[in-house]
Amino acid sequence: MGTQTAGGPSDLGTRIRHRRQALGLSTSEVAERTGLTTARIDHIESRPFALTGAELVRLAHALGVAVDDLTGPQRPATPHPAPLAPVLEPMRSDECITLIRSVTVGRIAYAGVDELVVIPVNYCYRDELILFRTAADSAVAQYDLAPIAFEVDRLDEGMQDGWSVLVNGLVRPATEPEIRTATGHVDPWAGGTRDTYMTIEPHRITGRRIRSW
Repeated sequence: MGTQTAGGPSDLGTRIRHRRQALGLSTSEVAERTGLTTARIDHIESRPFALTGAELVRLAHALGVAVDDLTGPQRPATPHPAPLAPVLEPMRSDECITLIRSVTVGRIAYAGVDELVVIPVNYCYRDELILFRTAADSAVAQYDLAPIAFEVDRLDEGMQDGWSVLVNGLVRPATEPEIRTATGHVDPWAGGTRDTYMTIEPHRITGRRIRSW
């Protein structure tokens, strides 16, 4: 569903262009911040358009203003508009666990033979444990109660927002009950024979969220 202002699309486009120019941004820089194309930004600024709600929110974030500043009554321009002000916020443990449950791909970091190794894995979260599958001859499959780090995140470069959760704990071979619990819930994208189930026992779970206002 398209979103337009009462003053017409040209009025909103003019406000967007003036705000962009006041910040000293090019259309390509705004496009990168919003995830839109440069052609789309040019169209919004210069011609009639139908703007979606998501595009409007992205533009407001990219230009460091509230949506109402773009769509509300015209206000006098300020000589030095406030830039985006990213805020880094710690997250509670229960919020971190909710986010771990919400995705199925994370990264594990462990000590290899000669150096640290970081690889993505498909996983599931069951009974306060993280379970993943690997090849029987992989390095991590040989571990038993060894230190490991596990990380999941989601980032939006256009909005300059995102979150990350870090789990520190121990990795070991999964027990038979754990394997039964995880069966059907872990499907490695990499394919091949990955029938060895490993369990991460979390000792500490921390998370951070970044917001751009």
